Amino acid sequence: MVFLDGLYAGMLKDDRLQLNAPRGKYELKVQFGGRVPIGKNGRSIDMSVSSTKPIEVPSTGDVEYVFQDRERLWNLLFDIDLIVWVVSWFVTMPQLYKILSDAFFAVWLVRLILIRKKYYKITENIN
Repeated sequence: MVFLDGLYAGMLKDDRLQLNAPRGKYELKVQFGGRVPIGKNGRSIDMSVSSTKPIEVPSTGDVEYVFQDRERLWNLLFDIDLIVWVVSWFVTMPQLYKILSDAFFAVWLVRLILIRKKYYKITENIN
């Protein structure tokens, strides 16, 4: 989802946003996910990842924003871990693999919680 000055502006189809707004300064926010309800009392937990960036729309020219997640290295490591996990179905792996894999997941989860409000890198291209 994309928000402009806190107001819902639409959904992202891919990692690029062509902005057509009046000249001025805005706060651009991209967010994935939302609130997850817990219990019957109407309480919920915010499980979204997002990033916010102050932007300025010039009077002329198109402005394009590119969104990239900060997970490239983690995605590569998870892919390797997933392949080794599938291999472990057919080959007995040492106990050390299980310990390292679980520790890797725990570190990733803590990191994601810590950076969830700065998850995306937003870059600006002015044409």
